[in-house]
Amino acid sequence: MSHKSMKKYSKKLEPIADQIYQLLYNNKKVHVNDFGWENHVWNSQLFSWAHLEKFCTDKVSVLHCVIMPHKTSNAPIYGFDVIELSGHLTGMFLDLTPVDGRVCHIPQVGEKRPVPDWADFFSPNFLCCKPSEENLMAGVDLLRDYLELLPSISHLDYSAQQQHYINGQRKNPQTFKMLKSYIGEEKANRFIHDILFPDV
Repeated sequence: MSHKSMKKYSKKLEPIADQIYQLLYNNKKVHVNDFGWENHVWNSQLFSWAHLEKFCTDKVSVLHCVIMPHKTSNAPIYGFDVIELSGHLTGMFLDLTPVDGRVCHIPQVGEKRPVPDWADFFSPNFLCCKPSEENLMAGVDLLRDYLELLPSISHLDYSAQQQHYINGQRKNPQTFKMLKSYIGEEKANRFIHDILFPDV
Protein backbone atom coordinates (compact mmCIF):
# COMPACT_ATOMS: atom_id res chain seq x y z
CA MET A 1 0.00 0.00 0.00
CA SER A 2 1.32 3.45 -0.82
CA HIS A 3 2.19 5.87 1.97
CA LYS A 4 -0.70 8.08 0.88
CA SER A 5 -3.15 5.16 1.08
CA MET A 6 -1.81 4.04 4.45
CA LYS A 7 -2.94 7.37 5.93
CA LYS A 8 -6.47 6.77 4.70
CA TYR A 9 -6.99 3.26 6.04
CA SER A 10 -9.47 2.93 8.89
CA LYS A 11 -8.12 3.31 12.41
CA LYS A 12 -10.89 0.94 13.52
CA LEU A 13 -9.93 -1.78 11.06
CA GLU A 14 -6.15 -1.44 11.31
CA PRO A 15 -5.75 -3.28 14.67
CA ILE A 16 -8.07 -6.08 13.50
CA ALA A 17 -6.06 -6.50 10.29
CA ASP A 18 -2.85 -6.53 12.32
CA GLN A 19 -4.11 -9.35 14.52
CA ILE A 20 -5.12 -11.41 11.49
CA TYR A 21 -1.70 -10.77 9.98
CA GLN A 22 -0.01 -11.99 13.16
CA LEU A 23 -2.02 -15.22 13.05
CA LEU A 24 -0.99 -15.91 9.44
CA TYR A 25 2.44 -14.38 8.86
CA ASN A 26 4.47 -17.50 9.76
CA ASN A 27 3.13 -19.29 6.69
CA LYS A 28 4.76 -19.20 3.27
CA LYS A 29 4.23 -15.81 1.63
CA VAL A 30 3.16 -15.70 -2.01
CA HIS A 31 4.21 -12.76 -4.18
CA VAL A 32 1.29 -10.52 -5.18
CA ASN A 33 1.52 -8.00 -8.02
CA ASP A 34 0.98 -4.43 -6.84
CA PHE A 35 -2.57 -3.24 -7.40
CA GLY A 36 -2.09 -0.09 -5.33
CA TRP A 37 -3.21 -1.28 -1.90
CA GLU A 38 -2.12 -3.85 0.67
CA ASN A 39 -2.60 -7.54 -0.12
CA HIS A 40 -1.01 -10.54 1.59
CA VAL A 41 -1.33 -14.12 0.36
CA TRP A 42 0.05 -17.21 2.08
CA ASN A 43 -0.06 -20.97 1.57
CA SER A 44 0.94 -23.79 3.88
CA GLN A 45 0.37 -27.41 4.86
CA LEU A 46 -2.69 -26.14 6.73
CA PHE A 47 -4.48 -24.51 3.78
CA SER A 48 -4.31 -23.98 0.04
CA TRP A 49 -4.23 -20.19 0.36
CA ALA A 50 -5.08 -17.37 2.72
CA HIS A 51 -5.65 -13.79 1.58
CA LEU A 52 -5.67 -10.66 3.74
CA GLU A 53 -6.62 -7.40 2.01
CA LYS A 54 -6.71 -3.81 3.24
CA PHE A 55 -8.44 -1.75 0.55
CA CYS A 56 -9.16 1.94 0.92
CA THR A 57 -10.23 5.03 -0.97
CA ASP A 58 -11.07 8.51 0.30
CA LYS A 59 -14.48 7.26 1.49
CA VAL A 60 -14.27 3.49 2.05
CA SER A 61 -12.04 1.09 3.95
CA VAL A 62 -12.42 -2.66 3.52
CA LEU A 63 -10.92 -5.50 5.51
CA HIS A 64 -11.12 -8.82 3.68
CA CYS A 65 -9.82 -12.25 4.66
CA VAL A 66 -10.57 -15.64 3.10
CA ILE A 67 -8.86 -18.95 3.83
CA MET A 68 -9.31 -21.82 1.38
CA PRO A 69 -8.49 -25.30 2.71
CA HIS A 70 -6.73 -27.87 0.57
CA LYS A 71 -9.09 -29.55 -1.85
CA THR A 72 -8.79 -32.86 0.02
CA SER A 73 -9.86 -31.20 3.28
CA ASN A 74 -13.44 -31.21 4.49
CA ALA A 75 -12.74 -28.11 6.59
CA PRO A 76 -15.07 -25.18 5.90
CA ILE A 77 -13.96 -22.01 4.10
CA TYR A 78 -13.24 -19.07 6.40
CA GLY A 79 -14.51 -15.69 5.22
CA PHE A 80 -14.47 -12.32 7.00
CA ASP A 81 -15.22 -8.87 5.57
CA VAL A 82 -15.77 -5.49 7.17
CA ILE A 83 -16.78 -2.29 5.38
CA GLU A 84 -16.41 1.24 6.70
CA LEU A 85 -17.96 4.16 4.81
CA SER A 86 -17.01 7.73 5.69
CA GLY A 87 -15.82 6.64 9.13
CA HIS A 88 -18.91 4.54 9.95
CA LEU A 89 -18.91 0.74 10.18
CA THR A 90 -21.71 -0.32 7.83
CA GLY A 91 -21.19 -4.02 7.21
CA MET A 92 -19.57 -7.10 8.70
CA PHE A 93 -19.78 -10.52 7.08
CA LEU A 94 -18.47 -13.68 8.74
CA ASP A 95 -18.85 -17.36 7.90
CA LEU A 96 -17.37 -20.82 7.96
CA THR A 97 -18.87 -22.05 4.71
CA PRO A 98 -19.18 -25.85 4.69
CA VAL A 99 -18.09 -28.11 1.84
CA ASP A 100 -19.63 -31.28 3.29
CA GLY A 101 -22.94 -30.10 4.74
CA ARG A 102 -21.71 -29.54 8.29
CA VAL A 103 -22.89 -26.24 9.78
CA CYS A 104 -20.49 -24.47 12.16
CA HIS A 105 -21.26 -22.06 14.96
CA ILE A 106 -20.82 -18.40 13.96
CA PRO A 107 -21.03 -15.63 16.60
CA GLN A 108 -24.21 -13.61 16.12
CA VAL A 109 -23.33 -10.01 16.92
CA GLY A 110 -24.23 -6.55 15.72
CA GLU A 111 -27.40 -5.22 14.11
CA LYS A 112 -28.66 -7.76 11.58
CA ARG A 113 -28.72 -6.85 7.90
CA PRO A 114 -30.58 -8.64 5.09
CA VAL A 115 -28.46 -11.26 3.32
CA PRO A 116 -27.85 -10.18 -0.32
CA ASP A 117 -29.59 -12.21 -3.03
CA TRP A 118 -26.29 -13.34 -4.53
CA ALA A 119 -25.06 -14.73 -1.18
CA ASP A 120 -27.13 -17.93 -1.13
CA PHE A 121 -24.06 -20.21 -0.99
CA PHE A 122 -23.03 -19.27 2.56
CA SER A 123 -23.94 -21.36 5.60
CA PRO A 124 -27.30 -20.97 7.38
CA ASN A 125 -25.38 -19.27 10.22
CA PHE A 126 -23.77 -16.66 7.95
CA LEU A 127 -23.38 -13.40 9.89
CA CYS A 128 -24.47 -10.31 7.98
CA CYS A 129 -24.67 -7.29 10.26
CA LYS A 130 -23.93 -3.66 10.96
CA PRO A 131 -21.27 -4.00 13.66
CA SER A 132 -20.02 -1.95 16.54
CA GLU A 133 -16.26 -1.56 16.91
CA GLU A 134 -16.32 -4.14 19.73
CA ASN A 135 -18.01 -6.69 17.42
CA LEU A 136 -15.02 -6.81 15.08
CA MET A 137 -13.03 -9.13 17.36
CA ALA A 138 -15.52 -11.89 16.56
CA GLY A 139 -13.75 -12.36 13.22
CA VAL A 140 -10.34 -12.66 14.87
CA ASP A 141 -11.57 -15.02 17.59
CA LEU A 142 -13.25 -17.27 15.02
CA LEU A 143 -10.09 -17.29 12.89
CA ARG A 144 -7.98 -18.32 15.89
CA ASP A 145 -10.32 -21.25 16.60
CA TYR A 146 -10.47 -22.14 12.90
CA LEU A 147 -6.70 -22.39 12.50
CA GLU A 148 -6.55 -24.81 15.41
CA LEU A 149 -8.90 -27.16 13.52
CA LEU A 150 -6.74 -27.26 10.38
CA PRO A 151 -5.78 -29.39 8.60
CA SER A 152 -8.80 -31.66 8.29
CA ILE A 153 -7.82 -34.21 5.67
CA SER A 154 -10.13 -36.67 3.98
CA HIS A 155 -9.80 -38.99 1.00
CA LEU A 156 -12.41 -37.04 -0.95
CA ASP A 157 -11.97 -34.17 -3.40
CA TYR A 158 -13.90 -31.06 -2.37
CA SER A 159 -12.64 -28.84 -5.19
CA ALA A 160 -16.10 -28.64 -6.82
CA GLN A 161 -17.64 -27.35 -3.58
CA GLN A 162 -14.79 -24.89 -3.14
CA GLN A 163 -15.18 -23.68 -6.73
CA HIS A 164 -18.91 -23.18 -6.09
CA TYR A 165 -17.93 -20.83 -3.26
CA ILE A 166 -15.50 -18.95 -5.54
CA ASN A 167 -18.10 -18.61 -8.28
CA GLY A 168 -20.62 -17.31 -5.76
CA GLN A 169 -18.24 -14.70 -4.38
CA ARG A 170 -17.46 -13.43 -7.86
CA LYS A 171 -21.15 -12.60 -8.31
CA ASN A 172 -21.00 -9.83 -5.71
CA PRO A 173 -21.78 -6.78 -7.87
CA GLN A 174 -20.54 -4.28 -5.29
CA THR A 175 -17.00 -5.70 -5.31
CA PHE A 176 -16.64 -5.33 -9.07
CA LYS A 177 -18.30 -1.92 -9.12
CA MET A 178 -15.97 -0.55 -6.45
CA LEU A 179 -12.82 -1.99 -8.01
CA LYS A 180 -13.80 -0.90 -11.53
CA SER A 181 -14.26 2.70 -10.41
CA TYR A 182 -10.84 2.61 -8.74
CA ILE A 183 -8.59 0.68 -11.15
CA GLY A 184 -10.65 0.17 -14.32
CA GLU A 185 -12.52 -2.83 -15.69
CA GLU A 186 -9.54 -4.88 -16.94
CA LYS A 187 -7.53 -4.66 -13.73
CA ALA A 188 -10.64 -5.17 -11.61
CA ASN A 189 -11.42 -8.43 -13.40
CA ARG A 190 -7.81 -9.54 -13.10
CA PHE A 191 -7.70 -8.79 -9.39
CA ILE A 192 -10.96 -10.64 -8.70
CA HIS A 193 -9.95 -13.74 -10.69
CA ASP A 194 -6.25 -13.89 -9.80
CA ILE A 195 -6.00 -12.56 -6.24
CA LEU A 196 -9.37 -12.12 -4.58
CA PHE A 197 -11.09 -15.33 -5.69
CA PRO A 198 -8.78 -17.50 -7.81
CA ASP A 199 -10.03 -20.75 -9.33
CA VAL A 200 -9.50 -23.82 -7.17
